[in-house]
Amino acid sequence: MTQQCGYSLLELLCVLAILSLLAHLGSSHFLSVNQDLDDQRTLKTEVAGLANGLTQARQLAVASGRLSYLCGGIRHCTGDWSDGFRVYQHTESGETEKTFASMPFASGLLVAWRGFPAQKTQIEYRLNGLSGYQNGTFVFCLGRWKMALVLNQSGRFYVSSLQSQSASLSVGDCV
Repeated sequence: MTQQCGYSLLELLCVLAILSLLAHLGSSHFLSVNQDLDDQRTLKTEVAGLANGLTQARQLAVASGRLSYLCGGIRHCTGDWSDGFRVYQHTESGETEKTFASMPFASGLLVAWRGFPAQKTQIEYRLNGLSGYQNGTFVFCLGRWKMALVLNQSGRFYVSSLQSQSASLSVGDCV
């Protein structure tokens, strides 16, 4: 009689259980890493969008010879920076506003203004491109990541590097 080689059903089930457990642990780590990468990419994109908006508002004021504004909020200047922003100027009559750009931010993104004045609803650019005494920092938070865009009185800005929420920015967190 010949001897058959093979595995029993119990051995196969144990191997499948171990493989399933390893696959589950690996997939959750993969999904966590993938979410982190998505959050980082979104954060960098949104900060770049605000930087472009600030540049556009500044250039618009200089080119047109009129005040221009970048305000927190899409439809109205509510100061809700997490909603997005709008670049506009008052028309020559001063009664209406002409919107040049608007950008909603991604859902879940928290944007807070930290600076002078404390409750800033809009940034005003003068005819010479200066933002006056409107200096401060926009802090962007998404997931476990944060970035800052620092605006100085001359209307210029710089962007901080991407940091983990456990690291501290000097301006504080978004909460």
